[in-house]
Parts: sequence; C-alpha cells; structure tokens
Amino acid sequence: MTMPEELAQILDRCIDRLNAGEKLEACLADYPQYADQLRPLLQAMSQTKEAYAFMPSISAKAAARQRFTAAWQKLEEKRQAKQPWFVQAFARPATWVTVAVVLVVLIVTFVSIRPALSPVLPITPTPSPKGNFVFLISDEANAIGDFSSLTVTISKIGLQQQDGGKWVEFQPEIAEVDLTQVQGDAVQEVWRGDIPEGHYKQVFIYVDNVSGVLKATGQTVEVKLPSHKLHIAKPFQISTEAITSFTYDLTVVARGNQQYLLKPQAEQSSADQKPREDKSNSDNRTKPTPPYPTNLPSSSKPPKKNY
Repeated sequence: MTMPEELAQILDRCIDRLNAGEKLEACLADYPQYADQLRPLLQAMSQTKEAYAFMPSISAKAAARQRFTAAWQKLEEKRQAKQPWFVQAFARPATWVTVAVVLVVLIVTFVSIRPALSPVLPITPTPSPKGNFVFLISDEANAIGDFSSLTVTISKIGLQQQDGGKWVEFQPEIAEVDLTQVQGDAVQEVWRGDIPEGHYKQVFIYVDNVSGVLKATGQTVEVKLPSHKLHIAKPFQISTEAITSFTYDLTVVARGNQQYLLKPQAEQSSADQKPREDKSNSDNRTKPTPPYPTNLPSSSKPPKKNY
C-alpha cells in the first residue's frame, strides 16, 4: 500500500528537521493528525542513524594499530623461522604491510577531520534597497485578536536551494515585528537585497523571543514555539531579472488556559515576482519616487495571498 502524497511530504520535512537537530516531539506537534503514523517511521530513522554514528576514539584507534602491528610481527617471525637460510638472507620487510597501515590511518584521519576542514558555509548576501529579493512577515488571523501586541524577534533567515542544498542566510534589517500590526493582507518588510538566482525549496526563520500582551488583562503571557527555527517547505524561484517578494505567514493559536503557540503557515506563505524597473525610465525622472509608506490600511497594501 503506497503512502499518501501529503504524508510523504510531511515525513520528508520532519526528517530534514530531525537531521537539523530538532526534537521528534516538535515535529509531531506540528502534524497531530499524522502523529501516530509519523512516530514509528521517525523513530526508526533516528535509531538507524544512531546505529551508524559510531566513531572510535583516538586512543582506541592507536591501540588497535599497535595490536595489529604486534600480531603481524609475530606472524612474520614464525614464517621466517621456517624458511631456508637462503630465503631469509634475501628477505626484505613486508613493505606492503606498512603501506596498508599508513593508508588505514590516513583514511580514518581524513574521514574524522573532513567536516572541520571543508565545512559547507552558507552564502551571506548584502542588503540593498535595489535588490532582487524582498522578505516580508504577515499574520494569519487565529488567536491574534486576544493580543494588544505580539512581538516576534527574528535573528536570522535562511533559504535553501533545490540543487545541491546550499543555504543562503542573512540577518533581518528589522528584527522585531508586532504581529498585531500585520494582520490579514498587511505586511512588514524585514529585509531587501540581492539573492543568487535559482530554484529554492524551503525557508527558515530563527526566532529568539516572542512577547505577547493580552488585550483583556494587560498581562504578558508566554507564547511557545515548536522550535527556535520555524520552517516552511515552499518551492519558489529567484531571478536577477525580477524582484521576488516572499511573504512568510505566521499565526498564533490558543491552546487553553492562556497558553499560546506560534506557528508558520505554509498554505498562506507565498512568493510573488514582478519585473525590475526599466533603468531608462528611472534615469529620466526629475524627482525621486517617495518611499513605500508603512501606515497604509491593509486593503491598499500589496496582497500576500493567492500568488
């Protein structure tokens, strides 16, 4: 019986998150309807990974080499003692044994230190007001009406490319976003710059803190996160010939007893592209275009859904 396509995609996302260091329960909490089916699959994957994660210590490798060399020397002495005198006279050390030992040591050493010598470093772009990529934050209405303010502090944003899995990471120019101000179609731009063109498959935002104040009581309440990294698997394309705007949609959900959870909304998050402005037209302007106002009503801001 084949696995449903939606469950297969969710399983892939959870495996990526576990490999990135997240906890099993955090993944299951995001998909409660599939928790019973995901749990044994993810546990089996983790157990298999742990079974093949053994790495001998330096002292254990040194002791193994010493035992190997001593055993070989005894075997060689016995073999030479049985040989005729003329064979012993022309005998030479078994150099291939030394070469083999050296190769084993080199292979083990290379495998051990390779991650440290050649780490896969993320691409770090530079912000630019004329960049080809804009990152926006918005809120999907759920329990946001309970709050007079709900401020999310973002430390880093990551985009992963489809080909090769390379990462592009950057720090937001605006790190704090009050989600009560970006409800519905309202958005907050947090970064703009040039991103390498290509196809991308997922987006992470790294959240340092969430601070919420309730309307009814003025009380500050804890808003929990499934992980300090909020993940959305959403394929999109970036081109140098267009401006790509990616809207990352968040939502806060009530869990009873004044407990709340902040989650990403993959269905409402999306990317939109528009052509870059014609340089010839911009050169002929006599007056600069005023900057995009931040106090417009939500109905007059660019829509974030149904791209």
